[in-house]
Amino acid sequence: MHTTIQPQSPPLAGITGRRVLGAAGLGPATLGFRDGSVAPQAPQSGPCLDAGDLLVLPGIVDIHGDAFERAVMPRPGVSFPYPGALLDVDRQLLANGITTEFHGVTLSWEGGLRGEAYALRMFETIAQLRPVLGAAHKVHLRFEAYHLAGVQTALSWMAAGRVDLLAINDHLPMMARRMGDERKMQQYAERAECDVETFRSRLRAASGNAQEVPEAMSRLIAAARDAGLPVASHDDPDLATRQHYHRRGCRIAEFPLTVEAATLARQLGDDIVFGAPNVVRGTSHTGAPNATEMVAAGLCTVLASDYNYPAPLQAAFRLAQLGVLDLPGAWKLVSRNPARAAGLRDRGTLAPGQRADAILVDDRQPGLPRVCATIVNGELKHAAAFLPLVDLADAGTLAA
Repeated sequence: MHTTIQPQSPPLAGITGRRVLGAAGLGPATLGFRDGSVAPQAPQSGPCLDAGDLLVLPGIVDIHGDAFERAVMPRPGVSFPYPGALLDVDRQLLANGITTEFHGVTLSWEGGLRGEAYALRMFETIAQLRPVLGAAHKVHLRFEAYHLAGVQTALSWMAAGRVDLLAINDHLPMMARRMGDERKMQQYAERAECDVETFRSRLRAASGNAQEVPEAMSRLIAAARDAGLPVASHDDPDLATRQHYHRRGCRIAEFPLTVEAATLARQLGDDIVFGAPNVVRGTSHTGAPNATEMVAAGLCTVLASDYNYPAPLQAAFRLAQLGVLDLPGAWKLVSRNPARAAGLRDRGTLAPGQRADAILVDDRQPGLPRVCATIVNGELKHAAAFLPLVDLADAGTLAA
């Protein structure tokens, strides 16, 4: 018995639809693709995807997503090989309209899932699977401030071009307050792949680095800036912290814990990231400011998936449904703005010269948008519905 493998379909010449989100808003348009980018003019021939009445939107750029950790370690202490896990994550991203993903890889004194060995597996797997991955996979290095032993490692990773965004995290004080909570300590220990007493010892040892942390973080931030990397500070609790990190070149306030910190970030011209799950759920799971209210107040420029890949898509539509923003305005929070915050000037909008990253969305059911197709770099990478291809040379007048 012989199996015939069909050749790949030819690259798309473009896409046409009656509701395409362009610079002038939503309207009929035909976009041409050339060498993975949006062409200056509509194509005259070749296969063109006909979106019909589906929404055609720029692909989602997610600058903070750590839901991959659940694919790697679906249960505490139960880890799976990275290649299969990352391939599964890639399919999740495409199905949820995310065309560029910044994986929140943590380098922490904790060890285990958030230690050096797991981070190295992520780097190696992304490089290994790049030819078969559909989305663009990048690394957002979440560096735990008290992990002084990891500073040189992080510096070497940045110098080698393995890191695409640096964020300074400091979860140690919160963990230290929970030292007597056996249930939380057990959870932390399982993630760190050690017993509870070993985890407590690691926490105490890291706590002893307090006096050296500011200088070490200044060094790390300076190296990132010299390498041209965007830098974020995570969970700013107050005005002083945001001012401190802004002065050192951290121009992204990621998940500020107070309205005051977010307000100062806005006054300083910094980007402000909140979690898209916060919008979808209507509240923060940690007691942080309500993201919907922050968007309404102009105190949020970016929404990130955080721990739930479907959330950016759902959050943008929810904001439009609530009347907080119109859909083009809400979509900037998950596409154009995160791309700019991450220093990516080549994506985030469907404009000539930009990467041809687009998604087709069925929005007929209110509050439940569904991604029907995902195009990355001009190639169809995911399809969940029948979508006709037309040859423009024979099709006559399409959307224009």
